Amino acid sequence: MRFALLLLLVLLSARAWGGTLTLTPAVVPNGGAALLRWEGERPSLAVARFNGEIVFLRPTALGSQALLGVDLEAAPGEYPLVVAIADSRGKTEVRRLALQVESAQLPEERLFLPPAQVSPRNPQVVERIARERQMLSDLFALQDTPAIWEGFSLPVTDPLSSPFGLRRILNGKPRSPHSGVDFRSPRGTPVRAPSRGRTVLASDLFYTGRTVILDHGAGLFSLYGHLETVLCEPGQLLEGGQALGLVGSSGRSTGPHLHWGIKLRGNRIDPMALVDLFAGENP
Repeated sequence: MRFALLLLLVLLSARAWGGTLTLTPAVVPNGGAALLRWEGERPSLAVARFNGEIVFLRPTALGSQALLGVDLEAAPGEYPLVVAIADSRGKTEVRRLALQVESAQLPEERLFLPPAQVSPRNPQVVERIARERQMLSDLFALQDTPAIWEGFSLPVTDPLSSPFGLRRILNGKPRSPHSGVDFRSPRGTPVRAPSRGRTVLASDLFYTGRTVILDHGAGLFSLYGHLETVLCEPGQLLEGGQALGLVGSSGRSTGPHLHWGIKLRGNRIDPMALVDLFAGENP
């Protein structure tokens, strides 16, 4: 009954001055994403509070919108959403919706790698891993760049080999769940930007090898790992569909493939959820 009421509220939406507020979808699994849309009279300011964060809606041709998401290991339950919308005359509407998060059933995979790749003991390697981890944490914390994404498409068209959230057992020991998706792509396959984004990293990392990270704005980042060749430079703006690298097997890898990861305001998001969310709107 509670789920039915929530869905009814979202489908009917919240009617306010000159527009409609919608949240699509209303129910997501761990690592899911939803699009908050205001359609109608363009507000002078639209801001949402969700999961302890303040999120600004960006202007669109039909109104404004914002991308919301929950982490791979987010607790199931109802996540309240409060939206304040102000018009040019100073009139403000406050609306309340909610995103329901359900527990996803995560598959399991067992892998065997050389011990030095799983738990390096060389002090220089350990220091490098820690340095790279901190660098990535600092990078993904940036949220002040404007949103420039337009739709979201696949970087390659090959089949998936490892899904999002896969629980991996490396050499008999449980590891963190897979925070992206892997594609079974042949070596040398072009990897294309799924949407407009600026290159903020093009470097060789210990775990993901030759890696590219794009900043799509408003806290949305995409990562491409284990590349054979990098075809972009830091600071370069890429349009959706533009090649950023070639598939390889660099870093900690058992063979040629593409690792694709998404971070949204620090949350690990299923890349396929974004592709599905923007189906029909992709460049």
